[in-house]
Amino acid sequence: MSQLNLQADFPPVSTEDWEKAIVADLKGADYAKKLIWSTWEGINVKPYYRAEDLKDLTWLLENLPGEFPYARGSKTLANNWEVRAEIFESDISKANAAALRNLSRGADGVSFSVVCRDGKVFGQNVQSQSDFDVLLAGIDLAKTAIHLDFSGHAKKAFTYLSTLAEKQGVLGSVKGSLVHDPIQKLAATGKLGYDKAGIRKAVAELAIEVSKKAPGIRCITVQTHAYHNAGATNVQELAIAIAAGVEYMDALTDAGMSGVDAAKSIGFSFSVGANYFFEIAKIRAFRVLWAAILKEYKAENVAPYVHGRTSMWNATMFDPNVNMLRATTEAMSAVIAGVDALTVVPYDAVFRTPDEFSYRIARNTQLVLKSECALQRLVDPGAGSYYIESTTGTMAAKALEMVKALEAKGGIISALVDGSLQKEIADVQTKKEKAIIARREVFLGTNQYPNLNETISQNINIPQGIALKDEGAHTGSCCCKKDGCSLEVKPLQIRRGAEVFETMRLKTEAFAKKTGSAPKVFLWTTGNLAMRLARATFIKNFYGCAGFTSIDTNGIKTAEEGIAVAQKYNPEFIVICSKDEEYVDIANAVVGPIKKAFPKATVVIAGYPEEQLEALKAAGIDEFVHARTNVVEYLTAAQAKLGV
Repeated sequence: MSQLNLQADFPPVSTEDWEKAIVADLKGADYAKKLIWSTWEGINVKPYYRAEDLKDLTWLLENLPGEFPYARGSKTLANNWEVRAEIFESDISKANAAALRNLSRGADGVSFSVVCRDGKVFGQNVQSQSDFDVLLAGIDLAKTAIHLDFSGHAKKAFTYLSTLAEKQGVLGSVKGSLVHDPIQKLAATGKLGYDKAGIRKAVAELAIEVSKKAPGIRCITVQTHAYHNAGATNVQELAIAIAAGVEYMDALTDAGMSGVDAAKSIGFSFSVGANYFFEIAKIRAFRVLWAAILKEYKAENVAPYVHGRTSMWNATMFDPNVNMLRATTEAMSAVIAGVDALTVVPYDAVFRTPDEFSYRIARNTQLVLKSECALQRLVDPGAGSYYIESTTGTMAAKALEMVKALEAKGGIISALVDGSLQKEIADVQTKKEKAIIARREVFLGTNQYPNLNETISQNINIPQGIALKDEGAHTGSCCCKKDGCSLEVKPLQIRRGAEVFETMRLKTEAFAKKTGSAPKVFLWTTGNLAMRLARATFIKNFYGCAGFTSIDTNGIKTAEEGIAVAQKYNPEFIVICSKDEEYVDIANAVVGPIKKAFPKATVVIAGYPEEQLEALKAAGIDEFVHARTNVVEYLTAAQAKLGV
């Protein structure tokens, strides 16, 4: 048997030869339009990548995992990560039970939140040391990572934690973080109780205290969630994280901390979105950039610590089971990128307190990736992908440009004060939302292929907060003090991408509950079989985005037949579905009788036959619904007309 000689039998093919073959296959079609697509970051993605695309990325090619600049991760033996469970119950006993269940079933760490706003506590109802002790009862602090988001009260959180840890005799070895990021809080809420100097002083005092008493606790967590959920691009998230990190590093080192101790005090938490490969590249690019920053503080041996959290921008209230699928791909991106910890948000957290099933699915998503997909065994599982490596380099370069622009304005806080950063993000948010409304960006089950039999309003149960017992101990002001705010900026417009569609659906559900039925759309299918079926499907999806009920038909032959069927339903809309060339004849034959039988109904053509528009309007057609119709504007107006 002859031996296979790969080099001889499969000679290398040059890029020039590949390009010639592609151009030939395109047969004159525009190469850029057909094969190159541009992302929200302004990065043009090519149809293929080769080794030559990496020739300038020496920092990727000359370093092993665990080596500066950590593009390939900080791990050297395995890709293990902390499985973090986020707890949502307000009642502290129930929250404790949920935490213990998660820890006994595979989670390594738990995160709690206690946010005081307008005289109420949101998250866990912790208002005293005794409350905190109940919250963490039965949790071994020596073995479990604890993460506490007390918003502007990080010092209070550490006081509670350190007091309990001292009781257990483990203060020096306790692990976890204070999810404390006053810069993000300023961006998200628009208000903060102290100015830039106050921020620097407060975080420095906290860091010095925590590093002495509990060096295993990171007291600052730079977060990108608010920016991500306001529509920011991956490059914007990266630049913001770096710029905020620099702000905190300066504050800590100016207060006397060494660069190494300051770096160990800071962790980063990124939202992980739907653009699978770009999310991998984002986290890799972050490590490269942050390692370069730390080198300037003589802390290059401190590996960046990265936590990933599945995106809320992508989560939907309707067809929520799809959130499980979205979270799975997001979790894979984070794991392949080499995060140190990961939170998979339960699929139903967007509209209610998660139950045991949703906690289990969120937790097991990670455990399957670890144990069944064996991703914990592979150090740097994304290594060698020309696409990922090239995108990492491009993203890092673009983010660095933005960091320099922010620094030129005096840093990220100055950019928030003058409003320029919020405007940059808002511009992207507007473009993204236009794409969502046009359904070029798809949310399955919400703006495309909605489940027409689904209602959700009866399942919505979002906690409304619990009254503070002692406003002196936990001030209710959003500014963390009662006498006003030292910094006020324009807040980010934080919302999920699908919210505009969900608002329409919920209005229809309320209308149906009040009147007994949702608005009805009668599909008058006739003529060409293929076109009427295709257009009927389009119309059901279109009106279904607002929760309208569609009544399908299997081909109508005469006006009398169609009217007899429609009279059983008394529809608000009658949509004729057929072929463009047949519409005028159909309209002339049926619209008159339809309007006589249903004088209040809107008669619609499915499609936009430009050459017949005037003839169709003359025949009595009221509206045209087609792929270029602004679905939100149209359906919102329809709801208003019907009193929905």
